[in-house]
Amino acid sequence: MRIPALLLAVPLAMVGCSTVAGPSLTPNPSVAATAESQPASASAGVLEGRWETGPIPIADIKAAMIAAGIAAADADAWVIEVGSPSQYSFLLEFTGDTFIHSGETPDMPMEVDESGSFALSGTELVLTPGEPGNIDTYTLAASLSADDLSLNWVASTEEGTAEAKEIHKQFTIAFYCSGVFKRVVQ
Repeated sequence: MRIPALLLAVPLAMVGCSTVAGPSLTPNPSVAATAESQPASASAGVLEGRWETGPIPIADIKAAMIAAGIAAADADAWVIEVGSPSQYSFLLEFTGDTFIHSGETPDMPMEVDESGSFALSGTELVLTPGEPGNIDTYTLAASLSADDLSLNWVASTEEGTAEAKEIHKQFTIAFYCSGVFKRVVQ
């Protein structure tokens, strides 16, 4: 079952991912020279490329949601709402100052969930989904260890109803904070 477009049209925000301690973001050796010459883009440069989670069992996604403060019944309802897949796989692509997030299940091919712009300052990753000028954002703590990227919710801004914010909280935890993204070496 496909996720209703309306649910993903409003930025995924107001999320409470569990905190996972990890090392600070450090530059990828392939962009280290850029880091020295262009400090503003150097932080973003460490994320340049494709990152994927591989299959994450739905039980692990539910556990991440519950650990982030979502009631077990709400996590179960979310699983039913998205079609009760046995697992999800996610892909994040960072190019310049833009990102694309995609997801797939065993019954749904990989497709874009959302895209927009991003900024990285130290370990703070701010995503602005949607068109340029969008005022909705969410801030994630980014932890990079070798070629593993973990994301945890810090804060967000969003316009919308309380119900929409709660739905997007669930999606953001599931899609961004339930698994470790690994750099795809090309």
